[in-house]
Amino acid sequence: MSDFASLLSSFKQNASSAASAAAPKKSSATSNSTQSRKRPLPTNNTSSALTSVNHFHSIPHFPSLHHGTRKETDFQLKFLGIGAQKAGTTWLHKLLQKCHLISLPQKQKEVHFWDWHHRKGIEWYIQQFRYSPQNSSSYYGEITPCYAVLPEQTIAEISKCFPNLKIIFIARDLVDRAWSAMIMELRDQTMGLNAGEFADGVVGSDDKNTSKRTKLSASQQRRLQQQSSPSSQPDSYFMDRLRNTTHDSRSNYAKYLSNWYKHFPSESILLLDYYRDIESDPRSVLMKVVMHIGVEEEKAKQFVDTAVPDTNATASSASSSHHLLTQRPHLKKQMEIYLQPYATEFNTLLQAKGYDWRLDEYNDSK
Repeated sequence: MSDFASLLSSFKQNASSAASAAAPKKSSATSNSTQSRKRPLPTNNTSSALTSVNHFHSIPHFPSLHHGTRKETDFQLKFLGIGAQKAGTTWLHKLLQKCHLISLPQKQKEVHFWDWHHRKGIEWYIQQFRYSPQNSSSYYGEITPCYAVLPEQTIAEISKCFPNLKIIFIARDLVDRAWSAMIMELRDQTMGLNAGEFADGVVGSDDKNTSKRTKLSASQQRRLQQQSSPSSQPDSYFMDRLRNTTHDSRSNYAKYLSNWYKHFPSESILLLDYYRDIESDPRSVLMKVVMHIGVEEEKAKQFVDTAVPDTNATASSASSSHHLLTQRPHLKKQMEIYLQPYATEFNTLLQAKGYDWRLDEYNDSK
């Protein structure tokens, strides 16, 4: 067995171990140790997928946090970035880390508390931010793109706990977003994860707890990318994955955002356009986000002036992904036809909320 094959085999074993470690254990329900933050989803059966999603999405309940029972010095969650997946949330997280007024989780970007880890308790959640009553004035928040598709009951509980919470959602072209997500998923499958599971930044992760992770050299990563190339799969594979709950739900922006609008006022929810805002005017979008969170305008300007957005990294990644899809025009058209109703519904929502931008509705694909 070659060194690379041996290393890849080791990587798959580690991925399998991480998936097993993520399963709930009675003895570690309140453990503070870092565990895998990715959970398995079913593969191709939609009804079983919905059943499993509902199982994992048990509803959190923290009456001690409900509005009216709290002190001013108690932990206050100020904002949540809820999506979309593959729409620049990592870019935003890295920039917000530079603002001394904003407190993000210390160990990782995506905490997944409100969907997967709420059984660990609110104290575990608070500890992710290294909160102290003496620093209660900080703007505490986190970005977990999966929150966009939280059940409405969970959103209602979040609203009861933090009624003044600010929500941030970045919308990306539906075809480009889904394609990028499916490419990532295919890569993760090559690493030993099942369809519907997403790697927790195993390659290029910011997670400091790397003792259980396999390190790949640059040449080994290139070989891995070759093995997980989209050209290895037919169009039917990608359309099957697109119809699966994992990707379909994350493409239906309007349906799931409507649940958030039921429990938070429109002025508390900021919708951003991935291409117009992040790629074209990153400083402006950063200013919008920081002020939406609640930072005073003058302090927000000082932060934005000192932050140096890495616009090329975001644009390059999106461009590379889009180029791979343009080489498959038949698949691209199929995806456009499938996602067109979702784009139309989201544009209707944008109009109703007073936004002046729209997503492509792929009218040429009809």
